[in-house]
Parts: sequence; C-alpha cells; structure tokens
Amino acid sequence: MNRGAVWAIARKDLLTVVRNRGVRTPLIVAPFVILVLLPLLLVGASTILVGAVPEAMDVTDSPIGGLLDPSVQEQVLGGRAATGEAAYAIFVLEVFLAPLFLLVPLITATVIAADSFAGERERGTLEALLHTPTTDRELLTAKFLAAWIPAVTVALVGFFAYSLLANGLTASAIGSIWFPTVTWLILALFVTPALAALGLGVMVIASSRVKSLQAAHQVGSLMVLPVLVLLIAQITGTLLLSPTLVAVMGVLIWAAAAACLTLGAGSLRRQRLAASM
Repeated sequence: MNRGAVWAIARKDLLTVVRNRGVRTPLIVAPFVILVLLPLLLVGASTILVGAVPEAMDVTDSPIGGLLDPSVQEQVLGGRAATGEAAYAIFVLEVFLAPLFLLVPLITATVIAADSFAGERERGTLEALLHTPTTDRELLTAKFLAAWIPAVTVALVGFFAYSLLANGLTASAIGSIWFPTVTWLILALFVTPALAALGLGVMVIASSRVKSLQAAHQVGSLMVLPVLVLLIAQITGTLLLSPTLVAVMGVLIWAAAAACLTLGAGSLRRQRLAASM
C-alpha cells in the first residue's frame, strides 16, 4: 500500500473539513451542546428538579436510584446514603447522557464521510480524485482515516472535558472524584471508535452511490435512531448500561463495522463512481 498517497488524500480531506464551515460547525456545536451545555443545564438545575426527593434519602430507595446500576452506587458513594442532589447528578451524568455521548463520534464521522464522495462530486473534484495513481483500497483507506481519526479525537477530547465537568459539578454533593466510571471508560475507549467505524462504513457505501451531499446527510441522519432507542431504554430503566453490556455492545458494533466496511470496499469501484458523476 502506498502510504504516502493515502495520507496525501487524507490530509486533503482534513483541510477541506477545516475550511468548510458547513462541515466544521456541526463538529464544534454538537460536542459542546451534548458534553458541556446539557450537563451544565441539567445538573445546574438539580435543586429545582430534585425538590421532591428527600435530602437524606438513600439512593436505592428513590425513583432515580432505581435507574442506577448498584455497582455505580458502590463505586461512587462507597455504600454511603446519597442525598437527592447526588442521586440526581449521578443519574444525569452516568445514565442519561451516556447514549447522547455516542452521538458525538457518530455525528462527526457521518458529517465528514458524507462529504467524502458526495461532496467531491458536488465540488467537481471527484474526477480528479479518480485519476490519482492509487488503488481502490488505498482510496477507501484514505477516506476512512480522514473521517475516523477526527471522529475519535473529538470524542476523546470531549470525554476528557466531560470528566472534568462532571467531577466539578458534583464536588459539593459527592465530595470525591468519581468520574469516569468503568462503564464510561469502556464506552469512550472501546465503543466510541467502533461506532465511528460503523458510521463510516454506512456512509462510505451511501456517499459513493448518492449524487448530492444532502442525500448523503439524510442517510447519515438515520444512524442516530439506534442511539435514541438506547436513550429511551436507559431513562425508562428498560436497559441499563453495565460494564459487561457495554463491552458486548462494543464487540457487536465492531463486527457490524467490519461487515459494512467490507461491503463498502466491494462497492467502491472507480467505474461505478465515474458512472454516477
């Protein structure tokens, strides 16, 4: 594989992302809203939203506590009874926002990947790209790296910022550094790269077939539906993200990503792309 050519195409795509406001803006706004603004608004309003929970009530006896994994209480509180404020903060930061965090790598990956071929076609640069001295595999690898690396980077930077914010917001209620938990570490380090790869696999297939950037974005928007289902399952207590469940979910997502990327590699042929111009 010609690594020089691969990185040249990847760098070109990354520069396009940096210069294109339509692509750059969602990559900044989405992580900020999910990982900074929502925690500030939700946890900051805890004194109002948790007014009905007795201040000294044990977290296991509260409605909110019923949605927490028992291991979280032991890990965070060491078996101590939690105040209503602490129970609510743990619920928001550990349970409620976990599925929303998954939107960060997914949005980043799909926005960049949608621009990978559909955007090239709209800008009139696809023909020049197809005439570069690279193989189909090298072209796919370059497009993958140009979207996957930023998606994982944005997610990990956001995770670090979220960890600092979570501990800062709960310093008075919990009194110790408790975040990240084991579940969130697996989510950030194992599931996040897998989800970004899965989103890219779907979008490489889609953006190599559709003729407009808008159509590619519409396909990408469908990728958020499973995350929304997971969010509903979390807040209703139907499905709680434990370390074991998150690890299994990560394995399944990696397998699905590998299947999609294999299919994308099979469908990515210069002749097909040239015919769709």
